[in-house]
Amino acid sequence: MKKDDSSKFFETIKYRDIEKIRKFSRILSLVFCFMMFIVAVSAILFAWSMTMRPTPVIAFDKEGKRTVFYGSETLETATNQVRIQRFISDFIGKFDGVSPNIDEDLKEAYNMLTPKFRQILLDKSVHNEKIEMWKNRNFKTVFKLTKLKIVKGSFAVGSSVTVEGLGEMTFGNAVDYSGENEKKTSFVWFSALLLVVPVSLDLSPDGLLVDFYAGKSFSDFRELRAYLTENNTEYLLEGEKELFE
Repeated sequence: MKKDDSSKFFETIKYRDIEKIRKFSRILSLVFCFMMFIVAVSAILFAWSMTMRPTPVIAFDKEGKRTVFYGSETLETATNQVRIQRFISDFIGKFDGVSPNIDEDLKEAYNMLTPKFRQILLDKSVHNEKIEMWKNRNFKTVFKLTKLKIVKGSFAVGSSVTVEGLGEMTFGNAVDYSGENEKKTSFVWFSALLLVVPVSLDLSPDGLLVDFYAGKSFSDFRELRAYLTENNTEYLLEGEKELFE
């Protein structure tokens, strides 16, 4: 009888040990499953955040070096028509205009070009004679944009925009010593291909670079109208005031 009691005692102890081990195993399994769940959720959230991150945009700085921009490093991810109007007005005023500081104006205009287009103009020495002719002379032009048409393209960063338009270039003395400054106004037609890049003080404060530009000046409106009609771009004259007739 005593032998049976002792057997039951040891069997009870053994049973308790087994139950403790089972309980510990269940707790350990639950903890492991919970940790795996946390890891899985974290991985899903990380993957989702990466898909929501803006696509990197490859642009070029003023020296022509490749620069990669991410959304967090830019102020804006798209341009607009108002920004384009301001940019193209400033560019044409410096690129096609003259002033006593024409070399500095052209330097700023060249910094508004893509590296490829800038190198082409530098290799052709397009503005050398112009600088020699007008530097430190008392003459200055002021450009006024009168018509801008977005021909095609997208405003998103990484895209290009083709624009065409008209303007007026007023020529006169930079400093009017006599008080009788006679000014002369010519009409300007232009066409440009603009690249939309991230807004950056190092690259472009306006988020735009000129990849192609063509401009032509006319002494009177009839010459301008004849040119536009001949090149099937007379639609630029639609809505113009009678002042041009």
